[in-house]
Amino acid sequence: MVDSEATAAGTAVVRSVATVASTGVAGSAATVASAGVAGSVATVASTAVAGSIATAGSAAVAGSIVTAMSLAVAGSIACLGCAFCKRCVVCLGCFGCTNCVGCMGCYNCSGLRFAVGLRDVHGR
Repeated sequence: MVDSEATAAGTAVVRSVATVASTGVAGSAATVASAGVAGSVATVASTAVAGSIATAGSAAVAGSIVTAMSLAVAGSIACLGCAFCKRCVVCLGCFGCTNCVGCMGCYNCSGLRFAVGLRDVHGR
């Protein structure tokens, strides 16, 4: 069962380990039961679609910082589950840094935008 809440971006924020990634649907976020961490948002990249929140489910480890650049689908947001969003300087590989208002499931919603030291494809 998915315990979720709708955000302004129209993305469901999964608050608990819920379903296997094969059930992930566009616009929603499903945690991978074998790798998901409570409070994180994750799908397996092979099932992720544009606009979804995704991490490399098999590679994400609690407390670690893992880039999903090679696995993220263009246009998606790769949530690393590290909870350092406002200080993040890790490239998430989504290339929408300057105008992204997508939800990363980090719960730091107060005016958060994701132009926080990230670089686009041109290195800006």
